[in-house]
Amino acid sequence: MFFPLHDQNNEAVKAIPVSSYILIGICMIVQLYQVILNISDPTQKQQIHFLYRHGMVPSAFFTGDTNYEVGTIKQLIDREELDRIKKYPSTQAEAQIADIVDVENSSLWLMLMPLTCLFIHGGWMHILSNIWFFWIFSDNVEEKMGSGKFMIFYLLTGALSSLGHAVLRMDSGVPLVGASGAVSAIMGAYVTLFPSNRITTYFCPIWFFIRRIDVPAYVVLGMYLLINLLSMTSSPHSSVAFDAHIFGFIAGGATGWLMNRISGPAQANPAGQSA
Repeated sequence: MFFPLHDQNNEAVKAIPVSSYILIGICMIVQLYQVILNISDPTQKQQIHFLYRHGMVPSAFFTGDTNYEVGTIKQLIDREELDRIKKYPSTQAEAQIADIVDVENSSLWLMLMPLTCLFIHGGWMHILSNIWFFWIFSDNVEEKMGSGKFMIFYLLTGALSSLGHAVLRMDSGVPLVGASGAVSAIMGAYVTLFPSNRITTYFCPIWFFIRRIDVPAYVVLGMYLLINLLSMTSSPHSSVAFDAHIFGFIAGGATGWLMNRISGPAQANPAGQSA
């Protein structure tokens, strides 16, 4: 198991990664907004509806129905019982369920779900881990592509990863949230654009043995892809969207491969500074 710390011994990044800063900023603003919703509404209705309006809800996206139900509640309560609760709640808890379960959205936000879900996270650990992996690899990829093209790349590959996840789970009423698919795309692009760059990582083959080592990018990121493939097949009902990670990685890798075909692969400079 590899945990990347930073890339090193590579050609120094000379351009300011403007798009990377903007994307991180948007994610942080959205996360702070979610915190405000949690604080201001003890019932959690606003936060839950925010996730279901702007996360990627496959069943709502493909049907185009702007009125749908909170999927996690539908999974826990029998259909007939839920209908009764919605019409005749008998306790305060049932009244709260009846108030939360129905979501009203707009056609515009439904269409934008594959993009808006990229900026929503399930908590501070979720967003900080995504930003960590994003920042290690994004500056090199952004400099290679240019800020404008990098922004388009991020949004398109992120949307593709969301759509790939949704196609595999078309009946799901649970929202996909997080930038992991787009971050995986950056990692896929990095490994094809800079395969010989070395990544400083913590290597942990067994839980009590941890070493700090430098390994080529294709080893670290190849292991990342392999772990996601194995996890998707062994845990198909996991709350982690391994399929979105894989779709994003493939889309990013294909983009990097095309760039290499057009302009030639980027070269690492052993005498350069850390990126």
